[in-house]
Amino acid sequence: MRPWVSFAIAASLTIAASMIGSSAMAQSKVDINVGAGTQGGSQYPITVSIGTLLEKMPQIGRVTLQPGGSIGNVIRVDDGKSDIAITMSQSLREGRLGKEPFKKPTNNAVNLITLHAFHVAIFVDEDSPIKQFKDFAGKKLNVAPKGFSIREIAETIAKMEGVHGKVDLGTLRITEAVESFKDGHHQGLMYAPSERFGAFMNLAQTRNIRLVQLDRKVMDAFVKEDPSFYIARFPKDRSAYKNLSNSVETLAYPNVIAASAKMPDDLAYNIVKFVAERFDEIRPSEPSLETFDVKDMAIDAGAPFHPGAVKYYRERGWIK
Repeated sequence: MRPWVSFAIAASLTIAASMIGSSAMAQSKVDINVGAGTQGGSQYPITVSIGTLLEKMPQIGRVTLQPGGSIGNVIRVDDGKSDIAITMSQSLREGRLGKEPFKKPTNNAVNLITLHAFHVAIFVDEDSPIKQFKDFAGKKLNVAPKGFSIREIAETIAKMEGVHGKVDLGTLRITEAVESFKDGHHQGLMYAPSERFGAFMNLAQTRNIRLVQLDRKVMDAFVKEDPSFYIARFPKDRSAYKNLSNSVETLAYPNVIAASAKMPDDLAYNIVKFVAERFDEIRPSEPSLETFDVKDMAIDAGAPFHPGAVKYYRERGWIK
């Protein structure tokens, strides 16, 4: 396991007192390895921004970014190869439970910071007769190809609504799905956009659309089964979607910054405090962070928080 602070012990009677003092200060800083997102994805610029911010902390020396993915980052944190890493709330929780594709429970990986969420969104034309999910029975709802989280979510909701096998779940990727929706080949679009999602913002520029409200009892049951989800309003800022007529309460699952449970409490506390108090320096890295409320860093996303993070969030009154 990589130690948190590596001290080089050296002594020499010829070293001046001022040099000794300077060396001690340098050695008190901690080098941090950050598990970043995949280059080209939205997670990567966020982690670059966070890494740049952490380099300004008095307690931190060198910050190294290691590109990775959501599942791999949980494993890296658990193994001690990354001190902190970006991942999805689902991946962090499933890793701790030891679910496939994880080979063992990743108990050393805990939540440090909850970031912006992705929201389960179902778009229909404004004048569509579809008012609730079960109304898609006998109709075409494009979701995503197999392997996408949103497809698993759609199938779970269909089962809970009693219409599994009755809804024609399309497999088009988002660009083709939007065009198919415009042409009337699909009666709905189901996806998991962040607060500002270009494909749907562009769609709302060209036609009048509406979001389908999921049944509250279904959402509550879903969250109870998988607490890496929570219920949130989408979109917070409807002005970004010109001809969207409403917003809805829906299922949400966030990006999170995971940390090693072995990170000293004071270091975790100082990282969370520094990020919270200078979050405006991170916002430009991702459009969806423009509307992010800093107190949402403390949202429970299905995995325990590091004790150092809990201390800060309690001080701010964000958790009890």
